[in-house]
Parts: sequence; C-alpha cells; structure tokens
Amino acid sequence: MNSQEATQLRAELLNVAQNWRSEDKPTQPTDIFFPPAHVRALALDRPLVIGMRGAGKSFWSEALTNESLQPALSKVVKGFDKLRFVGSVRWDVDALSTRLPDRTHLEKLQDSLEPRVLWLALVLNELRSLCEARGVVIGMPDPTSDGGWTEALRWADRNPDALTRSLGQINLALSQSGEVALVVFDALDRMQGRLAHSVDYLRGLLQLLLDARQLKGLRLKVFLREDMTNMPSVLSFPDASKLVNEAVHLKWTREDIYALHWHKLAQGSKGFQKLLSDTFGPPQLQLSDGFWHEVLVQSPPDAGKLTELLKLLAPPYMGSSPTKGHVYTWWYKHLADGKDRVSPRTFAASLKEALQASQKPNSTSVLMPADIQHGVRAASDARVEELKEDYFWVGTALAAFNERLTPITVKEIYGVWSVGVDGTPTPRLISEQCSAKSVFVPWDEGDRLTSNSQKLRDTLVGLGILILRDEDSRLDMPDIYRLGYRIRKRGGVSPRR
Repeated sequence: MNSQEATQLRAELLNVAQNWRSEDKPTQPTDIFFPPAHVRALALDRPLVIGMRGAGKSFWSEALTNESLQPALSKVVKGFDKLRFVGSVRWDVDALSTRLPDRTHLEKLQDSLEPRVLWLALVLNELRSLCEARGVVIGMPDPTSDGGWTEALRWADRNPDALTRSLGQINLALSQSGEVALVVFDALDRMQGRLAHSVDYLRGLLQLLLDARQLKGLRLKVFLREDMTNMPSVLSFPDASKLVNEAVHLKWTREDIYALHWHKLAQGSKGFQKLLSDTFGPPQLQLSDGFWHEVLVQSPPDAGKLTELLKLLAPPYMGSSPTKGHVYTWWYKHLADGKDRVSPRTFAASLKEALQASQKPNSTSVLMPADIQHGVRAASDARVEELKEDYFWVGTALAAFNERLTPITVKEIYGVWSVGVDGTPTPRLISEQCSAKSVFVPWDEGDRLTSNSQKLRDTLVGLGILILRDEDSRLDMPDIYRLGYRIRKRGGVSPRR
C-alpha cells in the first residue's frame, strides 16, 4: 500500500469510526453482529443475561424489541419465529414518562406493596394490548387513565391473585397456539433513583424470573449489570443460585472484538471492502443488505486471518522488533480490564482516536504504533468517565494510589484506606456516600468476618479495576483504568500529564 492509498483508506475508516458508536440503537440488520456467547443470551430459555458496562446489554434489549429486526434474529436464534409480541420494562425512560411508576407512586404503597406484585403488575400492563386481543380480562386499571399508577398499583396490591390469574391465562392461550410473548427488562441500575427500596424490588424481580422459567407462552428476560448479582442481599431467596448459574454472560473474545469492528468499518468503506476481497477473496455471504465477508462473521473468528488483516493496516510490532509486542495482541491487552475483558465501546473509542492521530500524509500504514498508544490513552479517559457514572465511589478508593507506582503491596493500600480522608476510613466514607445517594453499597455490609478494606479490595478486583498478584500480596491496575486515573507503573505506558 503506497502513502496515497493509505491516506485515502485512513480517511474512509475515520469517517466511519466518527459516525458509529457501539451503543447506537440497532435499526437495520447490518447493525447486528452475533458473537457465539451473545446468540445464547438471546435464546428464549435463558431468562437472565449478565454483562459489564458496554458489553451490549442495552444494544440487545433494543434489538429484541425492534419489530423490524425480528426476521434477522429469527435466522440466528432458535424459536424467534414463534414470537408474536415483545414488550419492555426499561428504567432509563424519560423521568417525566408515565410508562413506569415513579418514586412518589411507590412511596404511597411501600408498606404494603410486595416487590413481586409490582413486577407482576408491570408485566401485565405491558401485555395489556395482547391480552385484550386474546380475550383475557385485565381488571387492573389502565395507568394512562385519570387514576394513573397510584390507582393501578393499589388495585394490584388488593388483588394479587387476579394478576397471577390473568398472566396464567395469557400464557395458556399462547402456549396452546404455539406462540410466545417476551417481556424484556433493562437498565435496572437506573431504578435506584426511582425505587425507595431498590434492593428489595430487584430481589423480587429475580424471584419472579426464577418462578417463570417453566412458562411456555410467556417468557421474561432480564439484562443485569454484573455487580448487581454479587450482592448477597439481592440473592437471598431459595434457589437463587440456580438462576445465576444458568445465566448467560455477555462476553467478547479478542477475535470477536476485532471481527466486530472490521465488519462495521467494511459497511462504510469501499476501500476496506476491496482490501478484504483482494486478500481473502470476494464475499460469498449475503445475509442481508450490506457487506458480509465470511472472514469477519464466521464462528468462531479466525485469529490468523484477523491478524493478517491488521498487518495490512499497521506494522506488525509496536516497536522495531517482536520484543516490543505484536500490535494485534498488544492493542487488546492494553485495553483489557483485570478480567481480560474489552468492551466494544472501549475498542471503538481507541480505534477512532488512533485513526485521528495517524493523519500523516507520507505514511504507508493506515495506523502507527504511537497512534495506537494514543488511542489507548484516550479510551482509558473515556472508560474512567463511564466508571464515574456507574461507580462514583471508585475515585475515592483509587486516590490511595496517587503518587505511588504500581504494583503496590496490599498492606500499604490497606494502611492508606484505614486512615482515609480526615480520619474517616475509606470504606466507611464510601458507604456513607452510597447511602447519601440512595445507591447500592457495593459489598455485603452484614459480613462481620471480613475487614472493610478487604471487602473494598475484593469489590475492585471483582469489577476488574484491580488485579491481585504475587500470591495476593500486591495490587496492580490494568492500563484501561490506570492511564485514565493518571497512575504510574514501573515500565508501563505513561499516562497523559
């Protein structure tokens, strides 16, 4: 590839990258990419789907509820051809929306309304039009009427058996006709600001999910953030372990990440399509409109071919020799968290910034190692900002690493946490901050056998923010967080000043 061709291809790829984000709502079949683990997550008999931030929970819940995408999903996911209705209960709706009850409605009934009854009422209301079409009587008042959710929930509170009966009837009607209705639950982390007793309500939903596994005509699917299943208080009901053990985790392998992004770039770049066809032959697939090359959509992806493709865009090594790291493995490794996970959102941010930084007219490579490093730093900054939204308290915990080089001994960090800020130990300060914001405290406060510093450490390790090394005696931090928090590492990529 000469410098002119590299410049032209780089411009095409940058244009695509700047106009595409992994969290964009899917609107057409070419927006959908199916890693094997995600196909299992869409299966109707898998009610609980767990994922880290950016793993695709909201993407898939949007795809499931988009009627125009059902034919594309039916080609990949068994049983989707039987779907006759898909509804959703999403807690990220507009705060002024009447689609769901707000805190005011629930506070009026908090002493009597059981969490299970709330979820039964929400499911039944979502199925209202389907029930009416199938002749199933719903006694619960319509929340869009003058009485609103207050009257609807009061009725549900007084008539829980009627809720169960109506849902049983619609399940029977659907199963007898060989049809299925699906209700999807998403953005449950957002319900904390709307539900006064959100832990109780979340536990009630999971109990309902467990009980509903045997239904044939009515299916429920919950997308849940991973840390929400780590709280013993949420899972303190019989057989909760069955639900969690059968859950599907939204995972992206290194090859999935590369294949996804090359596939997305190919949709908007004729030059990249030509590069693929010249290297691997013309595409033989036509799953729908768009460019579908089997190298990018085969399952599982071929690491050798994906590596070869990256070598056509960038030098093979991060330096002059393999000792500096192969670009293919280095890029993913330095974007991965402590559990070796990279979200599509993180890679997309890194790719866009790397392309932007690579605007060098005389280069024969589309991407250069120094610019990939720049992309990693930018992705780390973006990831840390996301982290602040979900786990505002992490910055308080990681302040202990300031002015210190990683890895660092666990003993030293415990000492800093025990002193804390103004004499308040860091774990206690975080607990107080969570209580003030009415959000989940991220560890089990009822556990009296484990020190608070260890609970905090284990929580950060569980989230992939810290890594235990040397027989659990030292703490390290992956670059995807370390660079964004401006923490230095011996021999590592230096953070921005």
